[in-house]
Amino acid sequence: MGCRCFCAAVCLGGLLALAGCGQDNADDAAPAPREGPASEDDATPQGPATSTNETASPVTGDPTLAGRLLFSRFDENTHTFLSTHTSRADGRTETEVDMPGPEGGGRWSRSGNDIAVMTVLSDDRIGTAIIKPDGTVERVLEIPDATLNLVCTVWSPDNQRVACEGWDETTLSREGIYTVRSSDGGGLVRLTKTPANLVDLPGDYSPDGTLFLFKRSADEFPGPLMVVPTAGGRPPLALSDLTVEDPGRYSPDGKTILTSSTGRIVLLSADTGREIGQLEQPGTSLFGPVWSPDGGHIAYSGATSGPYADIYTSLPDGTDQRRVTSTAENEIRVEWGKD
Repeated sequence: MGCRCFCAAVCLGGLLALAGCGQDNADDAAPAPREGPASEDDATPQGPATSTNETASPVTGDPTLAGRLLFSRFDENTHTFLSTHTSRADGRTETEVDMPGPEGGGRWSRSGNDIAVMTVLSDDRIGTAIIKPDGTVERVLEIPDATLNLVCTVWSPDNQRVACEGWDETTLSREGIYTVRSSDGGGLVRLTKTPANLVDLPGDYSPDGTLFLFKRSADEFPGPLMVVPTAGGRPPLALSDLTVEDPGRYSPDGKTILTSSTGRIVLLSADTGREIGQLEQPGTSLFGPVWSPDGGHIAYSGATSGPYADIYTSLPDGTDQRRVTSTAENEIRVEWGKD
């Protein structure tokens, strides 16, 4: 049975959150349950976020915040997901989504019509379900291998494939990132072979579909971002020396990568890996950033003093910050999809 939990833990040292909302696994030890990020409490941020942004891609897009958010509520004390929700980008019309498995999270398809989420298969392996925004299960992807577990939530730019975290309970050397067809789970391609004692967390496809971005780290700790060709058969390359918490997202124009490091949101050049901007907020740890579909805004979680986060949106430079949720819950794994 695939007995893993799919949310990397966050360690709070004072107000420093090492946040990695991804899926983790170890290579040469029995898989351990994964924990959800610790986050913030219900306090309002102490003033606007500050930013140093030198040469990041210019902000474009509709300032009316079109699109829909997907996010989950997580209980840090019990390390369990409480619920998953969709809402408008400004927090209106929040609706709970029935999930086909015990984990929250998941990702919108590029069209915004579907969500890929974790599920438990009939043979107790961990697999992938494609659901509608109301929770209706459209299909469950078959796994073209007798013993592999595959959680596939990262959609390719054309929606034809999904990238997966894969592992085998009996052969730990099979851990790594794979891709399959989003229609049926076939066409298995292996992208990475995870080194012993490390984990590969799926991040994002480049907009042209030729590269895949991921984070490689020791268990649930920060680590470097890496890229690998999506055709498979070639080793990954480190993008930069910066250790990050999130596995990274390409901007829609492919020029900028969004991630987080030491409680701040960081923008990196997709070509060089050089840090070209950051967004930080005094007294608050920011993590889990994602782009709006048009690349004009970002959404993220913010934590001020404990395992309770709220969701925010802003421009990539930290201005026009808007609070989406204001609850006593811990809201993580935000995703921003099209209408």
